[in-house]
Amino acid sequence: MLEYISNNYFMLLYFLALILSIAKYHLYYNTILKYLPILIGYTFLTETFGILIRDVEEIQISFSQEYYNYNTVIYNIFDIIFFTYYFYVYYHVIDNLNSKKIIKYGTWIFLAICIFNLFIQDFYVYPQNYAIIIGSLILLFAVLTYLNKVFKEQQSILLHTNLLFWISIGILFFYTCYPITMYILSYYYDVYSEYNLSVVHYATIGVFYSCILIGFLLMKRHRISAD
Repeated sequence: MLEYISNNYFMLLYFLALILSIAKYHLYYNTILKYLPILIGYTFLTETFGILIRDVEEIQISFSQEYYNYNTVIYNIFDIIFFTYYFYVYYHVIDNLNSKKIIKYGTWIFLAICIFNLFIQDFYVYPQNYAIIIGSLILLFAVLTYLNKVFKEQQSILLHTNLLFWISIGILFFYTCYPITMYILSYYYDVYSEYNLSVVHYATIGVFYSCILIGFLLMKRHRISAD
């Protein structure tokens, strides 16, 4: 039991992030991050459901005996929602018009790739790799543009109290690794299994949500535009 809990330690991070997102909501309820508790709650429920499908034989969403414990479809849906949410956030906090255009058109390209991916990979069985790669590249561009902006505008002594700064650091770390691990999982499963890359994947989740937790703990009220 203890081993099972330790292997799924990231669930505790999701839960703590959800609790803090609600407890600190009064500090950002009128900012562009006002829907963040919903996203974190959705993340927690998705991961919970994913673990149940994977580990409990009586709970399944596939009627195929071969894929009875596959939970990929719920993560494919999650990825679409996650990427589009943060595209929306960064589009509104970045001032540079050219960067905003890249994010705007990048969002449409990402959604088009999601549709295209449906025809070349089974949405219920495989991670949607092309959508993940394109989405990650656009998101990393948005994050780096935002970080460049805040490093120039904010004093370093205040930067650590900016929640979106910490979220951005977490995204930068996780979405540099995520497309690589998912690609190996899909096309080189023997390598993924031999080198136990799931541990790497979960570790990047741990870093991501540790950054979010730090952000919530240190945050102060900031005027993050919602226009």
